[in-house]
Amino acid sequence: MTPRQASGASMTLKLRNLLPALFLLVSGSLFAAIPPVTLPDGKVVQLSGQAVAALQRQSVSATSPDKTASYGGHDLREIPKAAGVPTEALRSKDLTSTVVDGCQSAFTLSELDPMIGNKQVLLIDQDNGQPLQAADGSWRHVVPTDHRPTRWVRQVASIAVSAPRLGDKNSPGMP
Repeated sequence: MTPRQASGASMTLKLRNLLPALFLLVSGSLFAAIPPVTLPDGKVVQLSGQAVAALQRQSVSATSPDKTASYGGHDLREIPKAAGVPTEALRSKDLTSTVVDGCQSAFTLSELDPMIGNKQVLLIDQDNGQPLQAADGSWRHVVPTDHRPTRWVRQVASIAVSAPRLGDKNSPGMP
């Protein structure tokens, strides 16, 4: 076997080893799992890789205190819908994301509703076209129109859709 033939055989072997990984990527099994979604009835839904792949990706250029970047991910409004919450059932609900250390970032769904607040919130997994850094976790929020990036939470671990806690001063949107 000549060196050229050996090189060709080695390349064929490498490509053959990559085919299963390519299949998994195309089938959606290698997509980072979106954090589990807790529905208003308490049921917890984990979206499949295929469901995540079906969500339309969006990108936005936004500035945080330390940099301006292009972020890529999914519209937060679409996550509960993909988990099976009907659009009309989202009205008068809160959406809370909990991060690894237990902190929470909350949004009223009326502020996200295109007919009311139309606030853009992305659940991102890319920063300037690259996967997020380990310190950011697999997913984080970007809220480009917030004047202070206090809801740009990192390491989002779960998302919950719930009825607002009326009279609770800690409930989003309460004075």
